[in-house]
Amino acid sequence: MLRLPATSDRKPYLVRVIFLNVGVVLIITGKIQEIKFLMVLGAVLVVISASLHAQSLFKHMSKALPSRFKRIPRFYIVSALFLVLGGTLGGFLSQGLKGETQYQLLFAHYSANIFGWIGITVAGTLITLIPTMLRTQLPVLAERRGYKSFPWLVLSTLLMMSGALSDRRMLSAGAVLMFMGAWLYLLSPHFSLLLKRNNPFSILSTFSSNAWLLISALSLAIDLITESTWKVVNHRAESLIFMLGIGFALQIGLGALSYLIPVVLGGGPENARMNVAVSERFKSLRLIFLNVGLFLLITNLSRSIFLFGGALIALSLMVNLLLLGSLRPAKRS
Repeated sequence: MLRLPATSDRKPYLVRVIFLNVGVVLIITGKIQEIKFLMVLGAVLVVISASLHAQSLFKHMSKALPSRFKRIPRFYIVSALFLVLGGTLGGFLSQGLKGETQYQLLFAHYSANIFGWIGITVAGTLITLIPTMLRTQLPVLAERRGYKSFPWLVLSTLLMMSGALSDRRMLSAGAVLMFMGAWLYLLSPHFSLLLKRNNPFSILSTFSSNAWLLISALSLAIDLITESTWKVVNHRAESLIFMLGIGFALQIGLGALSYLIPVVLGGGPENARMNVAVSERFKSLRLIFLNVGLFLLITNLSRSIFLFGGALIALSLMVNLLLLGSLRPAKRS
């Protein structure tokens, strides 16, 4: 974006944000109140927002000056298009289809939104985010493998959806495994980081999040292979929400914020070092509490263990937020 002409017109951005958020609110309201019209209208607004976003990214990419990272926007354009597909399928689902057809569409909807929209967005971000967190240059091997993984991530997500829509669970299972392989290939140049003793919290949290994504994908592939109906597969997939929501999305968000906030606050090297030191406090305990708590949630051996796991996660999240909130901004002269 730094290589684009400056512009002060933010109306298109605001329109897309408003459409997206209003659409989400309408979908949730329609789902709770069982009003089909609201769900369809919400899906339409989400699709319009995602389509405009993809169009805007493509327009900017075509106008931008040459850059080493010129292929990164492709991840975001395609992920936005997957949101268009997911939103469209969501609109059909709101019509209350019957039988296995409903669950086939639901699985395709999940695939487009989770693996296509969220997954490919994160994949494109990780290419540059990991070396940025380490304050190093992007290794050529990591860049090359990141770009090579892109078509396989896209193809595997499309095959997941195709398998669901054509009632071929083995095809969807193979596609999930293909997605895992492409993801591991993208991350492979960075595996040596796990052997280092003093990795920052941002890196540890990011790798923990990726581990939960892969565990979720493997569990989903096993369900697709072993279960006999799409209804059961979707029911099992819904149980992965803790893994994906807390294990993947929350941890990668915390990892990114623990790096980005000290950088954004600025204040020179001394203030930056102080903020980084604060954001690194209790890093091992924060990670252990969150991940052990998540493990206890998903095993769900008893109500008391489930509640204890939730308490560990809440404690970890509270400490993370308190530390981030205590970071000092740059002093104004």
